[in-house]
Amino acid sequence: MRSVSRVVAGLLLGSVLASPQPAAAQTASAQTVKVGVMLPTTGPGAALATQMRAAYELALSHLGGKLGGRDAQLIYVDTQAKPEVARELADELIKSQKVQFITGVLFSNLVVALHAPITQAEVFFIEPIGGPAPLAGARCSNFFFNLSAQNDQVAEAMGMHLAAKQIKKLYAITANYQAGKDMVSGMKRFYPGGFAGEVYTRFGQLDFAAELSSLRDAAPDAVFTFYPGEMGVQFVKQYSQLGLLDKIPLYTVWTVDQLSLPAIGDAAIGVEGAGVWSVDLPNPVNQKFVTDFKAKTGVLPNDYAATSYDALMLIDSALKKITNVEDKAKLSAALHAADFKSVRGKFKFGVNNFPIQDYNLRKVVKNEKGELITQTTARLATDAVDAYAKDCKLQH
Repeated sequence: MRSVSRVVAGLLLGSVLASPQPAAAQTASAQTVKVGVMLPTTGPGAALATQMRAAYELALSHLGGKLGGRDAQLIYVDTQAKPEVARELADELIKSQKVQFITGVLFSNLVVALHAPITQAEVFFIEPIGGPAPLAGARCSNFFFNLSAQNDQVAEAMGMHLAAKQIKKLYAITANYQAGKDMVSGMKRFYPGGFAGEVYTRFGQLDFAAELSSLRDAAPDAVFTFYPGEMGVQFVKQYSQLGLLDKIPLYTVWTVDQLSLPAIGDAAIGVEGAGVWSVDLPNPVNQKFVTDFKAKTGVLPNDYAATSYDALMLIDSALKKITNVEDKAKLSAALHAADFKSVRGKFKFGVNNFPIQDYNLRKVVKNEKGELITQTTARLATDAVDAYAKDCKLQH
């Protein structure tokens, strides 16, 4: 078996030990909650994993080291962004570590690969990022909860914006995997214009010279792209270095964020993207999250950190409602209720355990501190339900 690193949290505080506890609270406290956190700490997505891990640890510290009043153990494993590695590690977490929850998986191809083995084992799969289309419809599960968005939806919001901008000839370019295909599919659902090109590149690719040359020759009116993490940094930097930002507007989803902006630099100013969260959202929960995350890490959090933080808050909120962690039906219902305060403001689940939420337009600007941030500039969609929820037959 591969080695598994552990972070143990939730030591009983002296003040708690000194005071008597009701029998129900003692029973709950005796049930240690184990959460398997599967992150690609090496390979594609390693930089994103750093943000996500910091967010999990910040959330647990905000909760006093406990989940639902119970001692908590976060068990970190490195998926290397490889489905075969992830499946082996998930098996170890479920059978050897006896985790009740798995989170952090990140990439949609891994989410698809892990969905059946995790949910069939009746372990709760709390996914902070990847929202593959197949899992939002007929394959929905009472054991799978997505905290960000169904993949198509952020791109749908951008499709609405492209339609409003009256773009006539669009060039779409993304990574060739489940999320990339979902993003383009979602964008097309609301963008009525034509295409100068539709290109899918190798997942993990960092050199886009050939693709950008072809893009320039196609002379589109605008470019739509989705590249998470390091792929996004390199794509936007190379796009700028070729002088394309000054000639062809770039519209993104999950690409230009608080992780990639320092690496891209001022070249990103003016780039527009769609999303569900940003550092400038004024609600108190978000402002505390942003302030404390920067104090902890020295950098501003990105979208991946925000939804990871929410994932642990969701688990905590559900566990507070039940006395027995092994009562799967009650725990699933408590998770679906989503009785927690999200960093994005209002939040609720649809029938398929994917969010019903607002989608915003964001533009890269410099704030009063001279920091590059994605600033919320407009509402693109309100209380949006994903296109696949109608095919989900779950009962709640």
